[in-house]
Amino acid sequence: MTEHDKFEKAKIMYQSLEKCNFQFERCWHLLKDQPKWISHTKKDDVKQRKTMNSSSSDKDDVLEMGNVTENEVIELDRPMGRKAEKGKRKAQGGQTEEIIQLRKMKYTLLEESRAQEKEFYRLKAEKMEYDKDKEQNKIRQEDERLRLEAEKLELTKKESDQ
Repeated sequence: MTEHDKFEKAKIMYQSLEKCNFQFERCWHLLKDQPKWISHTKKDDVKQRKTMNSSSSDKDDVLEMGNVTENEVIELDRPMGRKAEKGKRKAQGGQTEEIIQLRKMKYTLLEESRAQEKEFYRLKAEKMEYDKDKEQNKIRQEDERLRLEAEKLELTKKESDQ
């Protein structure tokens, strides 16, 4: 019995049980060889599958694709799901050495950043102090210039009065 014959028989059985036609034939043909479905069918019919060591008398059932026969189930690895992966990480016991190293590096970089920030603000305060002193010197010079100018005016006024 070929795979097509089995499928037709299953469609007839479905129609008799459900009282309607099987609407997902195209989907079935696309998904039947996917790892999830293969693992599902593997659990259901363990007795019906042939092993990799098929006898030479079964040559009419063999579909030549390397060492794979028509009725064999090829075990394909599926990726681990999110929840399973998260549980595995928790079961491994918290932090790995790599995470600890990364955290140490992060801490070191933060400390360096804080030191640079402190130095920046120290230099900024020093610059502000320098600018303040510079401005006070300008004011003193201007006051001195005005005082000398006023003195000069007094002297010229005294000389003109004499």
